[in-house]
Amino acid sequence: MQDPVKCIKELWANPAYLDHLTYAPEHRFADEGKGKHIYDKLMSGDWSWEVQTLLPDGATLVPVILSLDKTQLCQFRGDKTAYPIYLTIGNISKSIRSKPSFCAQKLIRYLPTVSLDGTDISVDSARLTHAQLFHYAMQMVTSSLHTGPLTNGIELISGDGVVCLRFPVLTAYVADYPEQALVTCTRYTQTCPKCFVTRDELGDHQRQSVRTIRHASQQSTRVRAEVVVRDYGLNLILDPFWIGLLHCNIHDTITPDILHQIYQGLVKHLCGWIQTLVSDAELDARFKCMPRVHSVCLFSHGISGLTQVSGPEHREICKQLLGCIVDAPGAPAGVIRATHALDGFHANKDVFINLSAHNSEDFNFTKLHLLEHYADSIRRFGTTDNYNTEATEWLHIDYTKDVYRATNKKEILQQMTRWLEQHESMAAFDLVLQWRCGEIPKPRAHWRRPLSPGVYLANNPSAHAVSFHILENRFGATYFKDALGEFIVNQLWPTSQCRRATCNLNADVLRDLEAVDVWYHIKFAVPNLQVDTKSAALHTAHAEPKRLKSSGTGELGARFDTVLINESGCESKETGIDGKRVAQLKVVFHIPDECITKMFLPRQIGHLAYVEWFLRPQNKDSNSGMYPISQSYQNGVQDASVIEVDSIYQTCQLVPRFSRRANHAWTSSNVINRCEHFLINNFIDHHTFQSIW
Repeated sequence: MQDPVKCIKELWANPAYLDHLTYAPEHRFADEGKGKHIYDKLMSGDWSWEVQTLLPDGATLVPVILSLDKTQLCQFRGDKTAYPIYLTIGNISKSIRSKPSFCAQKLIRYLPTVSLDGTDISVDSARLTHAQLFHYAMQMVTSSLHTGPLTNGIELISGDGVVCLRFPVLTAYVADYPEQALVTCTRYTQTCPKCFVTRDELGDHQRQSVRTIRHASQQSTRVRAEVVVRDYGLNLILDPFWIGLLHCNIHDTITPDILHQIYQGLVKHLCGWIQTLVSDAELDARFKCMPRVHSVCLFSHGISGLTQVSGPEHREICKQLLGCIVDAPGAPAGVIRATHALDGFHANKDVFINLSAHNSEDFNFTKLHLLEHYADSIRRFGTTDNYNTEATEWLHIDYTKDVYRATNKKEILQQMTRWLEQHESMAAFDLVLQWRCGEIPKPRAHWRRPLSPGVYLANNPSAHAVSFHILENRFGATYFKDALGEFIVNQLWPTSQCRRATCNLNADVLRDLEAVDVWYHIKFAVPNLQVDTKSAALHTAHAEPKRLKSSGTGELGARFDTVLINESGCESKETGIDGKRVAQLKVVFHIPDECITKMFLPRQIGHLAYVEWFLRPQNKDSNSGMYPISQSYQNGVQDASVIEVDSIYQTCQLVPRFSRRANHAWTSSNVINRCEHFLINNFIDHHTFQSIW
């Protein structure tokens, strides 16, 4: 067992985190008028400012984040479990806290996992006994965080030797719903762990004020006290561990759990209801032919055959689910609007009952209701990646499962504790050695070169001297030579009158150009649209024909991704579709330098791309919120151009408009060429959602 205050001191003093600490609450705004508040870090939330005003002058806040989750130690036996508690502080950057390799989370205790099966006590008594045991153990664990020891705060020494007065306050309790109910002393599925909404109101689109700490200790007998708290949806725990914690309302510390409440909760229910309405075969056919795009999983066999679907798999499903049900048989407009957003769900949720997709007569389940608190939690504690339960799942690997494998399976917890103490001692000694040698330790991580926003290609092409004939036949660049000629003419003679007079001359210039170097991949460093200090995310677009694998056995299928392009002469902003246009990337190439010299171009030409255009998006689809677009033609011919790669903004995914039934001749490889009408999917990642709306 480790003392929480000692863990806080150790985290604060670690020189590896010195450049990643936030020492005071902060406000961030997206506009000069300070009307749009940016909630990102935990210390940028309203809660940090509220608590800071309660502290003495000169003292600052240390937000304490506790994570708790019971886990199995063995894959084949369910009787071996561990109940670890992790601690970290919100002053450390969330990019450091979220990565187990940075060791910014401390294991402070394994809680007892006593089973009362086989005893004579009733189920209700066993549940209450388990809750009392939990709170008693947690009271021992968190005793140093109570008001008494922390009345005057604690002095913390940072990695550079500066001493400051700090007040650790429990800020967020990261857990899934069963643990949330256990911590807040609420009855499982009977009430919300954050507000006063009861079981019969969980399906309503409402929320009530956050609970205040109450219990029935004034009652004359225990039986009367149990009756009183049961009416409020509570369990009778007369001495919860959080009584006496400094500036703590335990119901306020319950934070959103995206993994279990959305991906494994509402999305899982939605998938089941939609499969009932649309049919497994139809929905699978639609998922199978979704075009490939960076960071989105292709379900080449559909989704109905998936078993034990994980949270990440549900996340990939919900990126494409809305597009797959547009115009689907059995899915009216109400189903599409209910799948789009939470407000739309509550406005149209009765459609699932009316169509017999949802067997119950109501939607009174807690995971749905807890979504009502997400917006308030983000305003109070920053974005949800500050307190995500997925980080806890990763911590289990290092602190429980790998440690368990190192034991001889006897006296498990004692051996696991000794093993962890030895490894932490070695890590601390290594830190001291680096400090003595005059080195400032850095968080352990794979080094990654920071990239400024823009387009990046490999130094060497994927294929040298590819002829125009091959480009037309294997790459599908049917009008490559004409488009390239038009591009060169535009560079030499910008005015339209000069271009018409010099087309024959340009054809003579192109006779010396018969082949170009080609790249199969192009990468985009996409900036964060809200936080300038964050590194750019790297996206990849493909423009590669069918070819043999490097091993010589088997073939790699053709893949030509769709991209979003800043149109020449149009004013384009980082957010919004205005000034942007969708095109399919066919060829990424470079004209040989000797040919550029012969053409007497007025400026140096870099890498180019041959693209086939889609019509400019106009208005969103009223039900799905996506932009409909179609293939673009000029005089019955596919509209194609050669552009400079620097004008490509990012990758994007097009969802085919399936009409009433999916065409089984469509595949993910050929659907862009065979389908005429599409929707722009703006749900594939955060950046696309912000930049296409």
